[in-house]
Amino acid sequence: MQKGVIAIINHKGGVGKTTTTLNLGKALSLCGKKTLIIDIDPQANLSQSIGVEEPNVHIVQSMLENTPLPIHHLAENFDLIPADLDLSEAEVKLQNDVNGYFKLRNVLRNAKEKYDFILIDCPPSLGILTTNALIAATHILIVVQSEYLAVKGLQTILRLVESVRENLNPDLEVAGMLITQLNKTIFRQNIADTLRNIYQGKVFQTAIRQNISLAEASSVGQDIFTYSNRSAGAEDYMSLAKEILN
Repeated sequence: MQKGVIAIINHKGGVGKTTTTLNLGKALSLCGKKTLIIDIDPQANLSQSIGVEEPNVHIVQSMLENTPLPIHHLAENFDLIPADLDLSEAEVKLQNDVNGYFKLRNVLRNAKEKYDFILIDCPPSLGILTTNALIAATHILIVVQSEYLAVKGLQTILRLVESVRENLNPDLEVAGMLITQLNKTIFRQNIADTLRNIYQGKVFQTAIRQNISLAEASSVGQDIFTYSNRSAGAEDYMSLAKEILN
């Protein structure tokens, strides 16, 4: 894949969606791809994790009022559209709008021409904001923590994706499933092996290992490459970027 709009999803929190959006985005930018990351989670964790807190303008205005996208330049080839807590109130307004499911797709029309990759950090739910992302996207990346309960919820996500593909976005494809927080315990290794056996060809070869540097980087408002470019986290996300590109 050399271009695409990738919705990064899972309806379970704490699996690594935000960490993946930020660090995969930065890895793609380091590979020379002009990359935009978008926060559509009302908790605004992506924006906060890169040090953009309480922005004056954010994705809400663009989706509700069709104003220009509030693009924050982060680094070479790397931009952000932030979110704010107001996004939770916007959900109600979107649900009452006959075109509410298509707002994100519409505001991204011009941005698609300017960027090689657009990564969308979705909220930990399968509501109208996530559906907006699926309609706007060309691909989805499902982040799966290597634990039993996370695996059990995959069918719910895949059913939603199939429904969106059949009714709203026929071009939507599954880019792959990304295993995160992998460690050397037999239990987590078995979960990863089970996933690869059940969803053959749909699970990335790259897995994101448990790495304290990833948590430390977000706590100081940095991506992993800026914080510790020789860490396991940086190695894994660069490997994922190259796997997607190749």
